[in-house]
Amino acid sequence: DVRFSIKFIPGADMKIRLMFFVIIFVMLNVYAQDGIDFSAETLSGKNIKLSEMNEGKLTLVNFWALWCKPCRVEIKALKDLYEKYSEKGFQIIGINQDSPRSVAKVESFVISQNISYEIVLDPNKELFELFNGQVVPLTILYDKNGKVIYQNTGYLPGDEYKLEEKIKTALGEN
Repeated sequence: DVRFSIKFIPGADMKIRLMFFVIIFVMLNVYAQDGIDFSAETLSGKNIKLSEMNEGKLTLVNFWALWCKPCRVEIKALKDLYEKYSEKGFQIIGINQDSPRSVAKVESFVISQNISYEIVLDPNKELFELFNGQVVPLTILYDKNGKVIYQNTGYLPGDEYKLEEKIKTALGEN
């Protein structure tokens, strides 16, 4: 339960007010990601549950789509991070956001890119909405206790370095 009250100074600049609300929105959005759970079937036919996968492991949830160029670039970085840290207790759940018509293309993309982490299809955006997703890619990193320790919307080159620092810290490698 989060409560706060705000008293604005008369004549305060509108940019300051807007920035304040953006910061509060981001804080509440990250806070709201804790405790979210879902069950889904992966492309490989495995039934997974986020809370069970997250028991004692560092878990990254990544929402992406084939039509999203930043997603494709980020996936290459995520593959590298997965290969580097998966044996140390790091796992990824990729959640695809393409339409039901594109489902067949997703599987061939995953095979062609040699993606070895779990992929879930979310063509009706049910999981994306559960996470209050607005834009892909959306990346959320949970610590071994299921608490959000990193969240990023969108992708810019270099974001993977910030993410890797969080992974290393959570795995005790810093």
